[in-house]
Amino acid sequence: MIDSKSTIFKSTIFNDFLDKIKSKNSILVDDILAPEIAFLTTFLNFFSKKDILLISPDRRKDLLYKNLSSFNENILEFLSWETLPFEEIKPSLDIIGQRFDTLNKLAFSKKNHLLICTLHSLLQKIIPSNVLKDLSIHLKINDTHDFENLIKKLVSLGYKKETLVSDKAQFATRGYIIDVFPTNLDHPYRIEFFSDEIESIRTFDIETQKSVEKKKSVDIFLADELKFLKDEKNLTNIFSYLKDDFLIIFDDLYQIEDSLTALNSLKIKNSKYFLSFDSFLENIKKNQKIYFSENKIDEISFVTYNQKPNQKDSTEISFEIFQKHLDALLFKHPFITYLDFLNLEKLENILDHIETFIDKNLKVLFLYQNEAEKKHIFELLDKKTENISLDKNKNIFFEKGFLSSGFIIADQNLSIIPYNEITKRKVIRRQKFREAYHSPVAEYHSLEIGDLVVHFHSGIGKYIGCDKLSNHLGVETEFLILEYAKGSKLYVPISQSHLVTKYIGSSEALPGLTLLGSNKWQKTKVLAQKQIIGYASDLLHMQAVRELEGGFEYDKDSEETQLFDLDFPYIETQDQKRAIEDLKNDMMQKKAMDRLILGDVGYGKTEVAMRAAFKAVYDGKKQVALLVPTTVLAMQHFDTFKERMSSFPIEIDVVSRFKTAKENRKTLENVKNGNIDILIGTHRLLSKDVSFKDLGLLIVDEEQRFGVRAKEHLKKIKKGVDCLTLSATPIPRTLHMSLIKVKDMSVINTPPQDRLPIKTIISENDDEVIKNAILREKSRQGQLFFIHNRVESIYKRLEHIKKLTKNCTFAVVHGQMPTEDVDFTFHKFKKGEIDILFSTTIIENGIDVPNANTIIIDRADSFGLADLYQLRGRVGRWNRAAYAYFLTPKNRQISEISQKRLTALLEAPSFGGGMAIAMRDLEIRGAGDILGIKQSGQISNIGFHLYCKLLKRAILSIQNKKETLFIETKMEFSYPAYLPDDYIPHETLRMEIYYRLGEAQSNKAIDAIKIELEDRFGSLPDPVKELISLSKIKIFANQNSFTHLKFGDFTLYCERLHKSKKTQKNLILPKKEKILKFEEDVLNILKKSFEIL
Repeated sequence: MIDSKSTIFKSTIFNDFLDKIKSKNSILVDDILAPEIAFLTTFLNFFSKKDILLISPDRRKDLLYKNLSSFNENILEFLSWETLPFEEIKPSLDIIGQRFDTLNKLAFSKKNHLLICTLHSLLQKIIPSNVLKDLSIHLKINDTHDFENLIKKLVSLGYKKETLVSDKAQFATRGYIIDVFPTNLDHPYRIEFFSDEIESIRTFDIETQKSVEKKKSVDIFLADELKFLKDEKNLTNIFSYLKDDFLIIFDDLYQIEDSLTALNSLKIKNSKYFLSFDSFLENIKKNQKIYFSENKIDEISFVTYNQKPNQKDSTEISFEIFQKHLDALLFKHPFITYLDFLNLEKLENILDHIETFIDKNLKVLFLYQNEAEKKHIFELLDKKTENISLDKNKNIFFEKGFLSSGFIIADQNLSIIPYNEITKRKVIRRQKFREAYHSPVAEYHSLEIGDLVVHFHSGIGKYIGCDKLSNHLGVETEFLILEYAKGSKLYVPISQSHLVTKYIGSSEALPGLTLLGSNKWQKTKVLAQKQIIGYASDLLHMQAVRELEGGFEYDKDSEETQLFDLDFPYIETQDQKRAIEDLKNDMMQKKAMDRLILGDVGYGKTEVAMRAAFKAVYDGKKQVALLVPTTVLAMQHFDTFKERMSSFPIEIDVVSRFKTAKENRKTLENVKNGNIDILIGTHRLLSKDVSFKDLGLLIVDEEQRFGVRAKEHLKKIKKGVDCLTLSATPIPRTLHMSLIKVKDMSVINTPPQDRLPIKTIISENDDEVIKNAILREKSRQGQLFFIHNRVESIYKRLEHIKKLTKNCTFAVVHGQMPTEDVDFTFHKFKKGEIDILFSTTIIENGIDVPNANTIIIDRADSFGLADLYQLRGRVGRWNRAAYAYFLTPKNRQISEISQKRLTALLEAPSFGGGMAIAMRDLEIRGAGDILGIKQSGQISNIGFHLYCKLLKRAILSIQNKKETLFIETKMEFSYPAYLPDDYIPHETLRMEIYYRLGEAQSNKAIDAIKIELEDRFGSLPDPVKELISLSKIKIFANQNSFTHLKFGDFTLYCERLHKSKKTQKNLILPKKEKILKFEEDVLNILKKSFEIL
């Protein structure tokens, strides 16, 4: 194995460079690319023994960081807020956490630092290092802290107290437990005290709230930086955190100059929060500077040469940048870029170059990021260099690492070839901010006064509040108060709150309240149950037919398929892994696959689809059809599939209106002959002239966007063919869990770890708001979408916005334009040649531009909730803070439904909020669209949640060949079994636990809740133990058709409805001593008395 750094750094030219550094003169290096800058900077970091400040333009920073990080583990990054100080928008919590993590490392670590930042983050003033310790909390096991003072400290640092921790900068308390999500960490933490001593520290999962991993300590940093900057009088800059003699490197001078121009447009010149550029230059006057430029020396402004007699090896030059004249020594770097002397666009040319190097006994270093890349390099070289043993050749080296392009170091006879130089694949840096973004969705528990609700036994009522009253035993108990027809009230003990769910119908029309005491509700429920049983039978019949039709049975993954999976340049999320595992298991069955992949926009459904497509082609020698709703999406998928599969001999093509008729005919001919493996297209694929030689897999993206005829044609194609459907339209978890036994579904709820939550702003149409949004995005060299959904006025709106901004390029796309023009404009926007894209909702699906991270939506009140959610998902697809502006008419009242939609978007997180959006969408527009017209009537009659509950039971009963009974055992008991207020102080949390206990279908599920309660709230008090025990008895009672169990001191009254026969019994109970023993006795008595096996 070669040690690349030590070998390369032996170069005499590198040592000349070090000598120039020691001379303390400023140095200019021209005609140099990012990977070469990374090598020189790493070299300086190793040998200069100084702190290095590397200033990089916004658009290049990630590329440079990715190149540097392969060879240097000590890089620190200092991010800018990406918001403006005079705006109302707070900076991203993830960015604040990362900033303070970096500042703490700079302040308290003695290492020589390599710090990379943009001009924006560099000029921003910061908190002095001497107050940094006071703005953090260090907690360690066995340390003692006053519990109340710790809570006060969290509040002072900007942490907000919540019932549940679901986001950064939040904390929650329960007894002597504190949950907190530090801004600087990617997990929330649970700190448990015994008196004032820290007994335990562990991370926990946001979604389940369960503990995950034990930790020894945790550092909690400031959450509200802006507040402290406002209060702090002695603000400083990043230079004060570095050693006095730090080196300063400018990466690509002219792009940095562009950044300065953009910053100057933000009115920051006289801001107390920013250092002026002149002050910045004054600050670094005495520091040695290195200037890198991609331009050649003769392309740099006003260069003059001044060769001094005693400096034969150095050329002293002057040049102009930032409107200043600067002096430096010119250094000619030792790198030869491949593009300078070879056309390496084709793989064959690259392999020829490698072979030439090897034949001449020159050194070749291959860089790979994973084992799949390494294996692929070996395979390519084996075919090309048959007479050379790669394992034994001392001039061929493999090392794990990354460079964006390769180069040669001539005086070392060394050629460095990264894997992506061979494949020409672009790699975008992914920056991990946190493990999860989505918070638990309370689908049933968050009731508000005035909500319509459904009680399982009593029907539709109105929730009017919660109160503590004495129960029949004289014990003070919490009750939900429900109002019914004619003003009658029902008091439901909170322990039975699982019987109550929020009413959601199939339309916006509201139902009447049920009259208590009448039998109308029971008749309604019985009728619904009959319909549901019929629907469940139909679903199961369709499943059986599909199994009888059969399909192609694949073998386990081939070596090539395993290699393709390993070749994924990122880490799959857990949900992605499950979805991939699900579909591969399907493909290895005898029946044809018919799986639905559900996931929010940007969650990685396409990668899942590509795994299925690759397996079909390689392991089954089958063809694949990918059907999409729009031409734009077809072209995007075509590019994505081509790039992802570029290392493998797979033929991919697209049928598109952007191609000529002759080109499309040629493509279809190749498909018919089997020369094309994967064909991508819109509904054109459903035409009669499209014929496959051996179609094995049909992938349908967003099936709900196709018309009735297209869907009917799809049904014919699906027979005997594996089918994978992708959808970004979420369905509620309740429905998903109900259908899971009859519909193969995989849900991807987790976003990639590099995503920052999208900031959502609802504002009246205001020029100043729009102008600031554009300025902020332009200051970081980003791009924007502006959505205006009326073609007749889009150009007029464009002209108005143009007047608000300077130096911006604009373009327009809409559905009435020729498709060639649309594609051409999209292509230019993706390449970064357009700053602001004015568009109708044509961009809702299919355009993915990582550099576009602000979207402004005109007349947001006129869009549906799901549409707004999809549009918001066009941004935030990179590791930058993203912004979504929903504009409403100025000085005009919008409708109540529009207000509800916009409020739902504010409340739902931008990532993982799909389920929450689905529930709110149901509340706003009804549930009729999901299950069809036939079922929507029953949803109106009994409510969506009860419908899903009964559907789930019906499917299970039919599958298990049992009588379909919808029994909910009524339980009465004379001893305390509840969740005490001092154990779980928050009503919403208590209702959630009661609901989950009531809905549990097995003892295993109850035991899991018990463990969770101990983890989240501490040791179980006796009333909770009693509740757990009764919950297990109730499961047994429900499963064995008991309608009523009433516990006395020594008696148990039972009612059972079995095979249409009702049985009543009074049973004798033993004396109650131990809770677990009593539970066991009760179950044994019931089994024996009713002869239950």
